[in-house]
Amino acid sequence: MIHVRQPTDDEMRELKRHMKRQEVGRISQRAHMVLLSVERHTVPEIAELFGVCRATVRSWLRRFDAAGPSGLYDEPRSGRPRKANRRVEQNVSRLLCADPKEVGYLATFWTVGMLVLAIAKTLAVHLSVGSMRALPHRLDLRWGRPRLAMPCKVDPQKATKQWAIAEAVVAASPGTAILYADESRIQLLPLIRAMWHWVGQQVRVPTPGSNVSRAVFGALDIDTGGWVYTVRERMRKEDFIAFLEHLLVTYPEAPIILIVDNYSSHTAHVVRHWLVDHPRLRLYYLPKYCSHLNPVEPIWGRLKEKVAANRLYGSINALLDTVESFFTEMTPAKALVWGAA
Repeated sequence: MIHVRQPTDDEMRELKRHMKRQEVGRISQRAHMVLLSVERHTVPEIAELFGVCRATVRSWLRRFDAAGPSGLYDEPRSGRPRKANRRVEQNVSRLLCADPKEVGYLATFWTVGMLVLAIAKTLAVHLSVGSMRALPHRLDLRWGRPRLAMPCKVDPQKATKQWAIAEAVVAASPGTAILYADESRIQLLPLIRAMWHWVGQQVRVPTPGSNVSRAVFGALDIDTGGWVYTVRERMRKEDFIAFLEHLLVTYPEAPIILIVDNYSSHTAHVVRHWLVDHPRLRLYYLPKYCSHLNPVEPIWGRLKEKVAANRLYGSINALLDTVESFFTEMTPAKALVWGAA
């Protein structure tokens, strides 16, 4: 006849107080088996009472004899091996770094469904969609929109153009106006930018019935911070020449060194011919793909954020009046700080 050993006082208190009254499910049932065995109930009687086989009762009684009340708890279970193991993770990581076309899929980026099929085909491991969706998160990957980027190109004449600008600036006579110039488009159609709004009440920005735009030509004096601008209908070569003539009027006597990008209106033949007839203004070109070298660019960014974002003006004239107010408030000190940003 099998019975458990006589528990100590502490073991009896734990069985009765904690395991019998507070534990639930199988642990409480096992504590009852031990207590019944202490009261000299037989294994067949206990098995019949709880509806289990005798081997189960004997097993838990032996576990109590060996380890006391702690032996009645379930031991850690290894469970079924995870399908998405290290080998699968490495293959998913490799696939996500490759173009889907390279492995036979007519697609431009990977989806969860495509990854499930690819892993099943290459490793014969069949994962659920839920398991595959969780796997990239373990690899520290997140689903999100990419953003456009400029191509990594280098102007073969970059060093030559930069050196020509440096030589011209160093050799310039006193009083020479050294200007950077650029043009930008202002339009009635509002630019959309992130802003605060109440939850569930997304702001609606109205659009014009028909869009109207103007070209703003601007030049920054890098010595004084002076700003010169003019508004034209378009950005044609004729409009650029009109802006150059405006600069000659603004600086009636000083030689002018004007540095611009390689926009087609800047390099047109008619512009080159005009420069021959107006030697007081010398034009120099920045390297291609180097718009960040032009300090006028961040000024355009400030203008559009302050004036054109999330607002529809009643007319193009009203918009241009606001542009004029912006440039009026832009002091030379601000212009130099913004241009250096």
